[in-house]
Amino acid sequence: MESVNPPGMARRAALTVVLWAGFWLLGLAVAGALLWVPVAEARYTGSMGLAGIMAALGAVTVLWALRPRGWFSRQNNDAKPLSREEFPELFKLLDQVATRAHTAAPRKVYLSGEATAFIGMERRWLGLKREPVVGIGLPLFAFLDREELASVLAHEYGHQTGGDLSLGPWVYRTRRSIALAVDSLEDSAFFLDVPFQLYGRFFLRMSGTVSRQQELAADALAASVCGPRPTAEALRKVHALAPLWGAYFAHELVPLFEQRVRVPMLEGFRRFVAEERRRRDVEEGLREVLERPPSPWDSHPPLEERLRGLGRGGDSGAATPSLPLSGSLELLGGEQAAEEAWFERAVSEGLVALRWEELPEKVLVPDLQKQWAGSAIDPSRMSLRDLPGLLKEGGALWQRIRPPGIELLSPEGQRQRVRQLLVGWLGSALVHRGFTPELRPGAYLRMTCDDVSVEPQAIVERLATGALTEEQYLEACEVLESASQQRAAAAG
Repeated sequence: MESVNPPGMARRAALTVVLWAGFWLLGLAVAGALLWVPVAEARYTGSMGLAGIMAALGAVTVLWALRPRGWFSRQNNDAKPLSREEFPELFKLLDQVATRAHTAAPRKVYLSGEATAFIGMERRWLGLKREPVVGIGLPLFAFLDREELASVLAHEYGHQTGGDLSLGPWVYRTRRSIALAVDSLEDSAFFLDVPFQLYGRFFLRMSGTVSRQQELAADALAASVCGPRPTAEALRKVHALAPLWGAYFAHELVPLFEQRVRVPMLEGFRRFVAEERRRRDVEEGLREVLERPPSPWDSHPPLEERLRGLGRGGDSGAATPSLPLSGSLELLGGEQAAEEAWFERAVSEGLVALRWEELPEKVLVPDLQKQWAGSAIDPSRMSLRDLPGLLKEGGALWQRIRPPGIELLSPEGQRQRVRQLLVGWLGSALVHRGFTPELRPGAYLRMTCDDVSVEPQAIVERLATGALTEEQYLEACEVLESASQQRAAAAG
């Protein structure tokens, strides 16, 4: 098999190492130039003036900013790797792909929560020994079939056989050192951070070129081992679904984890993908990721370039793959076993397991009641018709209900915060009137009472912007109260 790294890659890698050394030479040169000022003053004038003192302080500042931080610290990875005994089918696939790629499969395999895979070096014995480890994101088992997942593994092995794991730590540490130096010098006098910012941009551009070439070389190995079609399909699927998974994880799962609650993650993701009308914050976050243009500093080439390298160019559209997503979850014993494996390794404390349908009753409603019970605007003691007046109070209402402490919000920030709170207030008021909350991953909260359905977020937004007049809202209140009274009568 041909080397996955063409000769030009070796030259670029050597250039990256030269740039690594150049960063430290730049730092020492700047510090040396600053130290020369007080030395020259003392030598030629016999004393040290204010300029010499300031230059000496600048040199000390630069040297302090350049100090190595974390380079030789011990690596702490408390995550529990997957075991061969527990997941024999997965390790069988890992071994098969490694054999086809003419390399050795890493002994340690980690299960992550991200829609990506990685390979790296884990240091042992105070860094004297390093061994490769591989990580596979739980979403990939749902996104990809067995051959597509095998191509992802082959891609990671390509980094191992191409020598990327030796160069990677140098690049990472240099990027980190430049960032820390710029951060330390940003507020210093005499613009000491400027040379390092300029050099940092140059380094990122050059090292980004190396990283992108490494990715293309690893793609080529994956295609030679597993075929161009599975490799290209894996790239397309991950490109389409990874941003959705990231938004789902951040906006839906993390808030639940913070409340010590867990739900079926992959089931929720299917609902999230199928949701036709997602919340504005979710859509804006997705749009920001999807519409970001390629940058010369990117570590990965654009999808189109990677597909062309595989001879599969043309249609690189990010159409969402059809549901349901089942992929290769059998490698982890099925969907439930896969999620259990992730929770066991990712969460240090126990979480309460709930179904998505249980969240309104067991999480949302108690939170709403706790938030507003006994407050100055307790919705159980107020009318739905009070909402327009509360909105008009704006900042004055915030001063009535805000938590004690220093006020940090601007007047506009106070108004926005009041609107957010009143969405919850209206939801709580409707709960007290017999409405049932409905939570759908990615969607706005919906309140229903028989055949009447309403979204508190939409009501508050439209009322605040004037899209819904106060008269129209009061008419809607009659419908809501009528539905509430009919349900109460039916229940009684």
